[in-house]
Amino acid sequence: MKANKYLRIIAPIFLLALILTSCDIDESINQSPNAINEKNVQSVEGVYGLTVALQACAGDFYSSDRSRITSIWTWQMCAPPGLGRPQPVGWNQYNMTNDGPGNDLWVFTGYRGVKIANDIIAFTPKVKFAEGDENVKIQNTILGMAKTYKAVLFGEMAALYGSIPIEIDGLNPPVFVTQKEAYDKVFQLLDEAEQHFSNAGAYERDLNFGGDGAAWTEVVNTLKARYHLHLGEYAEALAAAQNGISSADHSLFGIYTDNAGEYSPWGHWTHTEAGEPIRCEASFMRLLKSEPGDNRISEYFLPNEDGEYWGYAVRPQTQADADSNELDASKTCHLKKYGNYGDNFPIVTYWENVLIKAECEARTGDLQGALSDLNLVRQNAGLEDFDSSDKDAIISEVLKQKYLQLFLEGQAYHDMRRTGTLPDDAIPLRWPYPQDEINANPNVPDEGTDWGKNVDLVKWVVSSKYGGLIQN
Repeated sequence: MKANKYLRIIAPIFLLALILTSCDIDESINQSPNAINEKNVQSVEGVYGLTVALQACAGDFYSSDRSRITSIWTWQMCAPPGLGRPQPVGWNQYNMTNDGPGNDLWVFTGYRGVKIANDIIAFTPKVKFAEGDENVKIQNTILGMAKTYKAVLFGEMAALYGSIPIEIDGLNPPVFVTQKEAYDKVFQLLDEAEQHFSNAGAYERDLNFGGDGAAWTEVVNTLKARYHLHLGEYAEALAAAQNGISSADHSLFGIYTDNAGEYSPWGHWTHTEAGEPIRCEASFMRLLKSEPGDNRISEYFLPNEDGEYWGYAVRPQTQADADSNELDASKTCHLKKYGNYGDNFPIVTYWENVLIKAECEARTGDLQGALSDLNLVRQNAGLEDFDSSDKDAIISEVLKQKYLQLFLEGQAYHDMRRTGTLPDDAIPLRWPYPQDEINANPNVPDEGTDWGKNVDLVKWVVSSKYGGLIQN
């Protein structure tokens, strides 16, 4: 993204963040909605506002179109025809254009978030928040947060698009690096964040942990585990996960409220879009029903008027043996979890950490450890323990439970590409580069005639034959 787009895209979210801080704001910061005085942002109130803006931006990045589209592409959700909008119906057929959601994700949340993080990293050392050691601790908290969120933005964009820019040099069009180099940058940022959190202090603008460095350190390690897993680096992922999120209250969320302008993306689509156009997909509901007593059914969805739970069979593969209720959109259940305006959305959780551990334990030979972690998830879902001495069977069950447990969180798309288990060969292996970037940046890589199958740009995640990782 060209740096001169900054003022056009930063102003709205920055102004919202200044409101959310609930403090008296130096009026010189907001001289004009389209000309924020950058010099005056280099202040306590300016960094406060940027920190809240970054949290809001990262939450929207993780839970908006990225979540919606990958949930449809991995058959968790679908868009029954005739319920309000043609765009999500097109996602059923894996349609995406350069000027659509992939453009919005890149411009309006992805690189906007990176710009905010960069400004926090640049401005924070110049600002005095408190006296003595407390100033250093608060600075460490803020810098650690900025680098953690920046790592998430880069990590997910590298996974979705492949080769991406990781440095902005003034007004020069940024250079794209390989996907592997982008992941290397992610790990560098997370290592630096962990160092900051080792001497962190209380910070009220931290909407998740209030500046708890220990909680943030766990988050950082689970994120390291996630991105090592993306690369098939199972021993490294396991080592990180062992120091990862240790309890549900240390999970990291995008924060939302019932106030207008602070709605969650899924809440907006559930309550504001006509007909609630995205519903449960039949195969996902069938999998939830495959074992009796799975309490995630009632946690994720509201029953229909008959008190029943049905997904919609939108594709020929699920229509072939569909129940009549699965072919009737009026019988399809509505979203409950994440379906309200003020529902916080997970960015990385305790349960993801447990399931990363389980998969990596199985892959590295600790089958009993894998079963122990797997069964934590199954017990929480109301299921009986799983038992097997077959490594492949354990891995398969772990991936199944991760697909069910991390509902709408988007990691299923990455897992399925990595393991060669996408449910349809037509599913694109990557997202197309956005039209705004193509127009502004001559360095955008050539996607070829079939962007969705351009494996070279995502070669550290997938292979052209769904055979798993290419690491050369």
